Amino acid sequence: MCIPAAAIPAASLAVSAVSTVASIGMGFMSAQQQAAQAQAQVDMQHRQRTEAAQLSNKQALVQQQGQVRAEQASKLSYYQQLDNVNNAVNKTYVQEQAKQDEARVKAAFKTQSILAKSIGAQGKILASGATGQSVGLLALDAERQAGFAQAQSNASVDSADTQSAISQDIAYDQAQSSINQAFSRTAAPTQAPILDPYGMAGLNIPT
Repeated sequence: MCIPAAAIPAASLAVSAVSTVASIGMGFMSAQQQAAQAQAQVDMQHRQRTEAAQLSNKQALVQQQGQVRAEQASKLSYYQQLDNVNNAVNKTYVQEQAKQDEARVKAAFKTQSILAKSIGAQGKILASGATGQSVGLLALDAERQAGFAQAQSNASVDSADTQSAISQDIAYDQAQSSINQAFSRTAAPTQAPILDPYGMAGLNIPT
């Protein structure tokens, strides 16, 4: 049986309308709150992502700066070692050259002494009054002895030159080995760090 509209109390209709409006309003507010919460969650995640990226970038830059200092220190040590080795080699060359010069000076004095003895021996032979073939033999013997003495003097110079050359070669080989070892201890060139683009804001990047 149909109830006439006039029979429904006006107060009931009003309550129903208010309830419907309130329900719609609460639903709208709930949607706004959910959207706000979702946005807040997104903002927090973005902030956390940015902060993590900034921290990672700062750590990468600190590590790079440490590597740069280590590289510079190793190169400085290498160049100091290079200078030390070169100085040592130069001193060796100078010393060996001095030894060679000394040997040549001694040989020159020795040559003069040999020549003087030879002339003196030949003078004694002539002054002895000997004649004939014996004079030639005696003079020849004096010349032969002078030749032996000169050969020994020359051999001493050659020996000094040989020893000097050997010492210089050894010094060079040792220097080259020291330089190679020093170079092997130098740090590799420092590479630029890979930075996270999310953490670039406010980042002090050294040149």
